[in-house]
Amino acid sequence: MVLSQQQKLRLASNIDATLQKYTVSDDAESQPRVNGLVQGVSDDKGTVYLKGSGYKDIGTGAKLDVDDIFGVYSCTKTITAMGALRLVDEGRLDLDAPVTKYLPEVAEIGVIDYDAVNEETGAYEKFPTAPNSPVTVRQLLLHTSGFAYPFTHYDVLVLATKNKPKEFNPNDPTRAYFTNEKTPLVHEPGSRWIYGYSFDFLGFVIEAVSGKKLGEYLKEAIFDPAGMTSTTFHLTGDKSNVVKLHLRRSTGKLTSSPKGIAHDPILDLGGQGVFTNVSDYLKFLRVWLNYGISPDTGKRILKEETVLNAIKDHLPAEIEMDAFPGLSTFDLEGEDLAREGFTLTGNARVSNRLPTGRPVGSIYWSGFANLYYWIDFENKIAGFQAGQIMPSRDPESVAAFNEFETAVYKSLKGDSKL
Repeated sequence: MVLSQQQKLRLASNIDATLQKYTVSDDAESQPRVNGLVQGVSDDKGTVYLKGSGYKDIGTGAKLDVDDIFGVYSCTKTITAMGALRLVDEGRLDLDAPVTKYLPEVAEIGVIDYDAVNEETGAYEKFPTAPNSPVTVRQLLLHTSGFAYPFTHYDVLVLATKNKPKEFNPNDPTRAYFTNEKTPLVHEPGSRWIYGYSFDFLGFVIEAVSGKKLGEYLKEAIFDPAGMTSTTFHLTGDKSNVVKLHLRRSTGKLTSSPKGIAHDPILDLGGQGVFTNVSDYLKFLRVWLNYGISPDTGKRILKEETVLNAIKDHLPAEIEMDAFPGLSTFDLEGEDLAREGFTLTGNARVSNRLPTGRPVGSIYWSGFANLYYWIDFENKIAGFQAGQIMPSRDPESVAAFNEFETAVYKSLKGDSKL
């Protein structure tokens, strides 16, 4: 769908209203509901809406600019997935090969039982044992490998916080972090879905196959061909355009924080390490939306048939996601919900039409600091909201995103009233 000028005007009017609602305070004495947001919408030809409002640093009062840089956290994963599929297209990567074909050291990583770790010391009481079958590259893409995050599995949390915490920094890890010391398997490969470090391991696979650092490979394979000039794994030099991470206190007050993704990390992490602006990220989303070709440069990054296959649900029928970022923000209890799918693109697949208007067959994901996007192949439209707030799924940020998405679909239908 190419939006008409009338639709674009209606879209701008509707989204402007929601953006102001959340990022502009009612009076000089109060804070806005969200410190700052950049929201962008693209059709399959180009960006049709892009605007930012609020503060990049609420502590100093520095205003947010539409081109400012965000740490996008798990919005990195879909980029890493595209990089892996590019290697598949080239015949250099086999999705059904064991990961050990590319990373022999993964053979040393075992499976743990629940309560395998002493919660006081972080030491193993029951040591990891060899899995019955090896982790495959496909399982990394689907989060069925068995690798968990500290916030999705208690034993992994204990390992992260109690097991040699001074030697292993989870915010800027070395490869030694990705061993039994910190990242054992928490279930047999292919038996369950759990959110975790799978895409970091996928990034290591890409590095092994390409012979390049992940960021270097992705620049050559995706960023440059898509015209993404502001996307990187490493921020050096002037950082005045980098949005500060903000924390919402229990009182609801927002404060800026010195923490966040390491700006110049030891590793290029395929699960969380990208910095970019919304304009660049929309260029990336357009590659998916156009089944592998960038409308910005005319360059093909993936084969069309690769994308058509990748956006299908690839989860085995007996496996369900144990996280529903697309449904958890809506009051859908009591409804007969179909199981959400997961694709080879690093995204979940919509199985239930959402109240915002997002149709079945769309794909979506989010980033930990309240960044959210979706790609709608039916209407040929994609949207991205970038924030920089912890904790994840901040209620005000989620509400802003839901109203943003609703405004997009009402604009497409010709409704100028929210």
